Amino acid sequence: MKRLLVSIILIAFLLPAFAQQQPTDTLKWESFKEIIRSYHPVAQQANLVGRLAKARMQQAWGGFDPKLSVDYDRKAFDGTEYFQFLTPEVKIPLWYGIELKGNYATAEGAFLNPESKLPKEGLSNVGVNFSLGKGLLMDKRRAALKQARIFTEASENEQILIINDLILNAGEAYLGWQNQYKIAEVYRQALALSTVRFEAVKEGFRGGDRPAIDTVEALTQVQQREVQYQQANLDLQVAKYLLASFLWLEDNTPVDIEKLNALPQEANITLPESAELNIANNPKLLSYDFKLRDLQIERRLKAESLRPTIDLQVGLLNNDTQFLRNVNRRFWEQNNKVSFQIAMPLTFAAARGELAEAKIKIRNTELEQDLVRNDLSVKLSQNLAEFGALQNQLRTLKEALVANQKLLEGEEMRFKFGDSSLFLINARESKLIEAQEKLIETQNKMLKNKLKKEWLLGSLVN
Repeated sequence: MKRLLVSIILIAFLLPAFAQQQPTDTLKWESFKEIIRSYHPVAQQANLVGRLAKARMQQAWGGFDPKLSVDYDRKAFDGTEYFQFLTPEVKIPLWYGIELKGNYATAEGAFLNPESKLPKEGLSNVGVNFSLGKGLLMDKRRAALKQARIFTEASENEQILIINDLILNAGEAYLGWQNQYKIAEVYRQALALSTVRFEAVKEGFRGGDRPAIDTVEALTQVQQREVQYQQANLDLQVAKYLLASFLWLEDNTPVDIEKLNALPQEANITLPESAELNIANNPKLLSYDFKLRDLQIERRLKAESLRPTIDLQVGLLNNDTQFLRNVNRRFWEQNNKVSFQIAMPLTFAAARGELAEAKIKIRNTELEQDLVRNDLSVKLSQNLAEFGALQNQLRTLKEALVANQKLLEGEEMRFKFGDSSLFLINARESKLIEAQEKLIETQNKMLKNKLKKEWLLGSLVN
């Protein structure tokens, strides 16, 4: 249902282009964000991160899959069967390096070694394998599962990180488009006003109330406003192209800029306000926590290599396929198979080198985390300082705008009584337009400042 609504929004913006109409629909900020989240390829890539985490977890659990194997060995020569061995076996890996196993073996042939001879009905074996040294506290299976769990948690943070960055970049494009549209509107109105004034001056000249030089002055003003309006329209078109690069359709097709027929919302957009100014929830910073946890698992696995390999295998033997028949203490003492293996390098040089490398990776990541934390902290302080300065500028610019508007109105009143000139009116109007443009740009800077602040706090996803 949500995707259908987003599709309807996009169609509403594209249909007017086919009818060759002027833009009538408004692409609001919230609608723009929904389109980005639903259809932008980067947003879809973010969704794939979660699916990748599930695949990683499935792979990790595969290390604990029961395994079935069959060992078959036969030799026949010159009509004589020397030997034939068949041993199907099942192994079940457990936690703490424990492995359950059970097999059934048969042996036939004219030439069997004494230790290879088995009862005619076969011999069953059920037992346990223990790793008492290397692999007791951590092995590759457990490490892979723990790292997969960390990756699952990290994938959620990675999705937030990707969307947070995407909304920041797309939001700056939207704000730039909105800003250029407002500036273009200022120059459009100025051009319309100068055109009306030019026509009025021409009528005054025909009636003998105005000298010919006033018509030239009024015409140059129209020409100046037209050039400014053309430049503003060019800047608006550039901003619109940048905006369109973030708009995609449901079938992974980018929106055709020539068919995008929409206006930005006139009112300033509303951005979320975080209750706490703390960079601790920034997804880029949080990603280092997950990376460190992953590296700690790797360090523990490398540390296991400093232990000797001590493998103990204990099995209960029985005739035929009835693994647990006649099981008691005496039967166990007379029907068992025990093997013990111990091995270790004399210097542990490779193991010590791998462990040292793992510790260096951890330290390097900790230093990177400190740098990122400090960088984000400094940027947040700069952001807050900039916001305070922009607030003061905005207050001053609003007062300047009112003052310039009054000066222009006074100059126009003097012109009606013949005490002023079009040159002075043009100068006053230029100052007013300059004040309007600065006010619009400062308001835009404040919005971009808020956008950047919420990005630093990691809350643009909300």
